[in-house]
Amino acid sequence: MKEQSSNNLGFFPLLQELDKYVPVKALQELLGDADGGQDLPKHTTKDALINEVQILLDQNAIDINSIIKLIQSYKFAGRVSVCWGIPLERRILSRNELSKIIQDRNSADPFKNEIRPQLTQKPAFNSAEWISGNLLRLEFVCAGKKYEIEDNYERRIVIPTKRLNSYIRLLDTTFVVETRASIRESKMLYNSMSLLLGIEIEPMTFTNQDILLLKQELNGKSKATKYKRFGGDIDTIYVSASPDLDDLDASEEYRNYFAQGDLRETRLEFLYTSYSRKIIESSLHISSQGNIWFMSDVPEELIEYVFSIVHKIKFLPSLKKLGLKSDVTTSDENVIQSLIHAIRSHGYGKRFNPRIYQTLGFSLDEGKWIETISRLVRLGYLTEQFELVCPNCQETIEVYSSYRDIPLNEENKCSHCSHEFEVSEKNIFLTYSFNETFELDQDSKSRELQDNQIVLTRI
Repeated sequence: MKEQSSNNLGFFPLLQELDKYVPVKALQELLGDADGGQDLPKHTTKDALINEVQILLDQNAIDINSIIKLIQSYKFAGRVSVCWGIPLERRILSRNELSKIIQDRNSADPFKNEIRPQLTQKPAFNSAEWISGNLLRLEFVCAGKKYEIEDNYERRIVIPTKRLNSYIRLLDTTFVVETRASIRESKMLYNSMSLLLGIEIEPMTFTNQDILLLKQELNGKSKATKYKRFGGDIDTIYVSASPDLDDLDASEEYRNYFAQGDLRETRLEFLYTSYSRKIIESSLHISSQGNIWFMSDVPEELIEYVFSIVHKIKFLPSLKKLGLKSDVTTSDENVIQSLIHAIRSHGYGKRFNPRIYQTLGFSLDEGKWIETISRLVRLGYLTEQFELVCPNCQETIEVYSSYRDIPLNEENKCSHCSHEFEVSEKNIFLTYSFNETFELDQDSKSRELQDNQIVLTRI
């Protein structure tokens, strides 16, 4: 970057951030748009590109807002490892409620000034900033690896400040926590976040089935425009390496980033068309531990797009975190997780009964399944309903959200066949619905369960 004159000193911080966060290809596209679509030399250095931006700023030939927007899209993204966490108990938070919780738990306002807590090995909350209407950035700090320096024949120990970013995405009916850190650091951040919010956060993990679904959902060739959520879409995707292939271990990229082999689950490479219709080449690795590593510099919108797909297939906590009284083995957990996905993917997410596993052909311990359902209801992930069914035509007459509202031992008349009967527990059927249902199989039509219903019995 060339020396700054007094006329453009006001642009210097902006140019510094442009140099620090924005990759060369994005700078080339920025200048190409400013020059009317002219292509720049492919081998231009980053300093030369920054100098070109500086000249255009001096001449008022480039929109400064476009530069600010470009910086924002890469400032908190880039080449990152992303982990997502979800609250163990489903909780709806508004922007004002979330801000108040954070402000009330700190003596100073973290939205205006840094807290500057004492540095330890554990992350401590330092500051907060709203990035958008539903995305909050929280900065945590901890002590980095100490080292010694010698200055004027004196040795000094330096403990650097390590800054870790965590994000809260507010959704319609819940929220998720997103970290841009390693799996180990993310787990520590979730613990610190749980203390800050007073809500237990647990890491989102990916089963082999989840990883397979991620690959299927990221296949943009079969997507219709109406399913786009963030304005961009993935054009092509292919698996370049997986646990069944051996070429990943031989790649230099793998040796540099995944020498331990713990993130070897899947590598995906794809082209992504951004809002501005620019094509972004990207690659990511998916780990069963809940980590998605973006191997190339990516803007925020690409991370949001991948998150929308993660959110689509995965929003429940792991069974081990549900606090079930009975012993749930790994085998039980896998079967129940597969059953939960099958319920949603086959269109039953808005209405199913406890014996749905028989309809879908699953073999499992019914007691553990009923206990899982009950726990999901208490945590807010499922809604329990009581359906009054006519004993003559088997049609649903009324749906109650509370057992107390059921008119037991009272005369009732069916609105479908006019049959009159006295309401008893044998006419009441339990049904459930997910509070956040995504149709994973877009070709499946929503079905209603009338067969194999379970009758409510009071113990």
